[in-house]
Amino acid sequence: MKNFLTAAVIAVSATLAAGAASATTYWVDKGITLNARSGPGTNYHVVGSFNPCTKVHVVGYHHGWAKVAFNNYYYWVSAKYLQNHACNTGYYKPAPKKHNNGYNNY
Repeated sequence: MKNFLTAAVIAVSATLAAGAASATTYWVDKGITLNARSGPGTNYHVVGSFNPCTKVHVVGYHHGWAKVAFNNYYYWVSAKYLQNHACNTGYYKPAPKKHNNGYNNY
């Protein structure tokens, strides 16, 4: 029995380690404040929120919801508001538009 329990503990530890190693990095969509919930659905309590462009680690999915790790805690968020690349937070100023092919009509 002792060997069985030892093998079970090793198997569970390996599974948990593999799950943690397979976390994928995502970012909250720019312009979105994303509710963090206690479970995968709107019927679960909102326990906090993520600011736009916050980096999170997705460790699992359930019916359109992502389980994310952040600061050593787990939360559930709607997966449709996550992106797989960092936000471009740099300031972008577009070039002024030219009118009439660059010529002004006076």
